[in-house]
Amino acid sequence: LTVSGAQVRAHYHELGDPAAPPVLFAHTGGAAASAWMCWYRNLAAFAEAGYRVIAPDSLNAGQTAVLSGAPVRNQDYLLALMDALGVEKAHLVGNSGGGMAVTTLAVEHPERALSLILSGGEPRAGTQDAAAIVPRLGRTPRMDHVRSMLAKSHVTEGDMRRATAAFFCDPSHPEVKSVTQMRLTTIRQPGMRERERAGALAQIDGGRSITSHELFLAIEAPTLLLHGAEEPGFYDPADEPALLAAAMAVVQLIPNCHLQLAPHCGHWPQIEAAEYYYRTCLDFLRYSATGPLW
Repeated sequence: LTVSGAQVRAHYHELGDPAAPPVLFAHTGGAAASAWMCWYRNLAAFAEAGYRVIAPDSLNAGQTAVLSGAPVRNQDYLLALMDALGVEKAHLVGNSGGGMAVTTLAVEHPERALSLILSGGEPRAGTQDAAAIVPRLGRTPRMDHVRSMLAKSHVTEGDMRRATAAFFCDPSHPEVKSVTQMRLTTIRQPGMRERERAGALAQIDGGRSITSHELFLAIEAPTLLLHGAEEPGFYDPADEPALLAAAMAVVQLIPNCHLQLAPHCGHWPQIEAAEYYYRTCLDFLRYSATGPLW
């Protein structure tokens, strides 16, 4: 692809009827994240429900790479991929960093978004409490461990398992092992550890972001927020209530927005509570396609 003057090699997964309504999935961030790692428990369910599923690796994640040119925004890359695949409009699904990308895409190009589904506690509203916390989110014990892991010449299974378990409410969840193995395979690709380490180091002072109220108010697409209610390993437990409140506050800003909280579930509800996640999403898509039922 040519995206904003840059050359990008795009890698993506596709399932379902090419003539069916498209659903575009934007995956989580995190060291050695990829589309399949994020959505492997969901894609078949969406395809079997009658959707065309498209799940790309994000920029410089998995097997997608910027080959030359200036830095590219993930939302511009997703839009270019839609154009290349002949997708005029799509339901946009994002987890964590992927949620921030599809939110911006939906605001900047409302004619391309049929609906939005966001999980992973982001994007979050700029509440006073969250704004005070966000600058230090790049220095949590989780991020310190990731930087320590990536500084080694070889990423061990034990280190990657600890990094993966932090995304779950239950660190002993059976899928922790599966995701750990997928991330190890990715991180051992040539140059991947170094690239991920540079990204983790950049978060020391960059932290995570909050989103302006004006952006949320500009969203025209029907939206579902589906967040895990408990992220004990992801953030400092003392900060978790304020960050969850900021994620839920978005429901009061987006004009047509629904909110679901998954109890005993962390940053990746699409993995930790997969059946609950995709059944809730599919019910929402049927709802958003037909309009209010009351």
